[in-house]
Amino acid sequence: MKTLVLALGNPLRGDDGVGLAILETLAAQELPAGVSLLDGGTAGLETAVLLQNYDRAVILDAADFGAPPGTWRRFPYRSDLFLTQTTMQGTLHDAGLAEALQLAEALGILPAAVVIFAVQPAEVGWREGLSVEVNAVVAGVGTAVREYLCGEE
Repeated sequence: MKTLVLALGNPLRGDDGVGLAILETLAAQELPAGVSLLDGGTAGLETAVLLQNYDRAVILDAADFGAPPGTWRRFPYRSDLFLTQTTMQGTLHDAGLAEALQLAEALGILPAAVVIFAVQPAEVGWREGLSVEVNAVVAGVGTAVREYLCGEE
């Protein structure tokens, strides 16, 4: 099974860089065969094209879902949480993750399984580094992603 782990966000925008921080923890671990790690940066609709030729995708990003900073959620594409927040408020991606996934689906290149690991940011201003609250959950989210990839969840 070919799996893409795709980090979205900008590490120069505070907690918007959480996806990349989680990706870096995964890069230091042994992962199953067929797993590719990719920093997608702040891509917009072109995110759809990054998903093609994969059976499964795991997306790592900051998202404002109204929880305390550092709270994280795992949900599948098309879940109630995703559908009620179709613009993934706070992701800083102009086109929106929802629109990119819908485009990939329309083009027939969306992986069969898409799971999003989203972390509630504290700050997304112009500054490097994660807030204390978000930095505190990076390792735990990385562990959860690895367990998902290994089928240990």
